Amino acid sequence: MSDDATNESEKILESLFEPDNAEILVELKDGPKLLSFLTKKIAISKEELDEKLSYLIEKGFVSKNEKNDDISYLLDTEKLSKVLENDDNFKNIDDGLAKLDSFLN
Repeated sequence: MSDDATNESEKILESLFEPDNAEILVELKDGPKLLSFLTKKIAISKEELDEKLSYLIEKGFVSKNEKNDDISYLLDTEKLSKVLENDDNFKNIDDGLAKLDSFLN
């Protein structure tokens, strides 16, 4: 793997395991969640949440859907599992999300 690819995957993992992001991803693993739900659950402003997720949205791990006045976020579990499986620390998506969850609790 090139240095750029290594740096990129490190940056992605760092972003995935950033505590607020990890908490958001654990919420999203069961399906899409509304922005209002996530901001209450994690006690974070809409702007902060958007900023924190912007890199993961840019990289395609999370998608943002706006419908009427509702904004929801959806996790691409398949893409996430590929990254976690490529990293020797995780055996599968459940292991990865369990590890994320354990960082939070």
